Amino acid sequence: MAHLVLGYPSLAESLHTAEAYINAGVEILEVQIPFSHPTADGPVITLACQEAVAQGISMQDCIEAIRALRARFPMQEIMVMSYVNRIYAYGFQRFVTEMKAEGVQHLIVPDLPVDLSSALGSADATVKFVPVLAANTSDARLEKLLNMGFDFFYLMSDFKITGSGFSLHPRLQAIVAKIKSRPMPPRIGIGFGISTPAQARLVLEEADVAIIGSALIQAQKAGKLEEYLESLQDVFQA
Repeated sequence: MAHLVLGYPSLAESLHTAEAYINAGVEILEVQIPFSHPTADGPVITLACQEAVAQGISMQDCIEAIRALRARFPMQEIMVMSYVNRIYAYGFQRFVTEMKAEGVQHLIVPDLPVDLSSALGSADATVKFVPVLAANTSDARLEKLLNMGFDFFYLMSDFKITGSGFSLHPRLQAIVAKIKSRPMPPRIGIGFGISTPAQARLVLEEADVAIIGSALIQAQKAGKLEEYLESLQDVFQA
């Protein structure tokens, strides 16, 4: 799963970046609608968001970009990530309706307690919010979420922000085991700090999806995105 910020370094260039990810073979494209204060993100993604916001990238610009990606890559799985402020300002039900129209089935909103998603006008069963969980999530909390019908869980690799050093918290194994014990288990993605093929392969020993973000942006800034994507080919094909 490969993350990019819409509008960074420009809207057109972010679409080219998405195309490069897809052509390289990523299973899931994660597109972030930029927000000026992305609290779960580290300095690399925060700066990318702030540069996009400074250009005046609007919610409508992002929706049109997602529409263009869907038209060009109709079979590509796309997840959309943003923060609650931007979605609230646009209107939750309006936003969910737009995502449904573009075939987006999963929304990642790190600062939204997923328990509230239906109360905020997002009860459409075809568009599901993705719980973002840390290793200190209690068994009771996890059990509650597993009973709510989510079909994808995003686990933080450790207590950190995106783009920081890589480590896997020891308790993740217990959380993964609990999720996988279900008769029809949700998919599990692990992110935060993954940068090398070896780290991605280590994550895939536990989870279904390795999520990479900051490392891709850093490779792009260094003019080495194609080279970096090539280094991940074995992971994409696993």
